[in-house]
Amino acid sequence: MRQAHSRFDRHVERTTAAAGPQPRWEFTRVCLLIALAAAPLPLLAQRGPAGGKGFLFERPKVSVTLRGGYDAPTARSEIFDFTIDQLTLSRRDFAAGNISLDVGVRLRERLDLVLGTGQSRRTAGSEFRRFVDDDDLPIEQVTRLRRRPLTVGLQTALTAPGERIGRLAWIPSRITPWVGAGGGAMFYQFLQEGDFVEAATLDVFADRLSSQGVAPMAYANVGLDIRVATRLFLTTDVRYSAARARLSGSFERFDRIDLSGTAATLGLTFRL
Repeated sequence: MRQAHSRFDRHVERTTAAAGPQPRWEFTRVCLLIALAAAPLPLLAQRGPAGGKGFLFERPKVSVTLRGGYDAPTARSEIFDFTIDQLTLSRRDFAAGNISLDVGVRLRERLDLVLGTGQSRRTAGSEFRRFVDDDDLPIEQVTRLRRRPLTVGLQTALTAPGERIGRLAWIPSRITPWVGAGGGAMFYQFLQEGDFVEAATLDVFADRLSSQGVAPMAYANVGLDIRVATRLFLTTDVRYSAARARLSGSFERFDRIDLSGTAATLGLTFRL
């Protein structure tokens, strides 16, 4: 049976080969997904319901937004503190690419009801900071954090989203800033898989430790809609989400896991 031994004064390199390229690949994959999904939108914008050059006959009632970008969890709870103390991980190792989908329904002139969902997932390689095995090799594992929000909220434009000219024409504004807030549910999975050290005996064993569940959440966001075509807009979104969930299974002895975080995304909005 393998046993762990203290590293003593051995220097531990923080980043493993498994963890190194992961953030770049995650970001690239998100960008590709957005590009593929958004490709038909300019054609839809040209083939949408009747309108003139630069104007519509009526204001759109529904919007669909596809966004992607960077999601940084705060990772401020007991399970993260323990993991960072024991393994060669830091809080920024839990940051990930993000992809989200929003559907908005106009309620009033400047007020929309917005339904949203999305996902961020990060898998990071690590090793124990203080122990190596009998052959002086690192004791390695991977840690995965996945978050999937499902939200409903309100979004209000800070300036007029468009201007009505006469009885028929409605011209969308070039730039519309907005703010929003809402709530919903945060689904999550926290998983660690690989080799671990038994504290009492220093035996090294392989295991798969996992917790998953759902928690209530709240969010607030700000953003801009920038007109690209009559029905197509470039959308920026910066939001903070707050959520904490009970841990289960292998991690139930720990306090609630912190699922809060800040996300900055960029995407396309098509208005119907």
